[in-house]
Amino acid sequence: MSFWQILGRFAVSETGETLQKISDTTSVSSDGTTYTKMGSTTVGSDGSVFTQMGSFSTDGSTRMGSTATGIGAVFNNPSDDFGIGSKKSRNDFDDF
Repeated sequence: MSFWQILGRFAVSETGETLQKISDTTSVSSDGTTYTKMGSTTVGSDGSVFTQMGSFSTDGSTRMGSTATGIGAVFNNPSDDFGIGSKKSRNDFDDF
């Protein structure tokens, strides 16, 4: 497990791997893996699957603000809440 720093639409791991958010549902890693987010589940073209639950991901990682303890938690966007009191529109493009 590696630590990730999330910088807007980009995320960088302590090992130098990068992740770029291309759209609301698609992200691409520097190793060539494409990740597709469908609801609370993110599927990688390499066969990886992460399900986000609050601040946690099924790979055992967690996200705290702009820091994540694993790639699965990078996809946990705390501003993805469209519930009561949210000022965000479903059409807004957001960071990781």
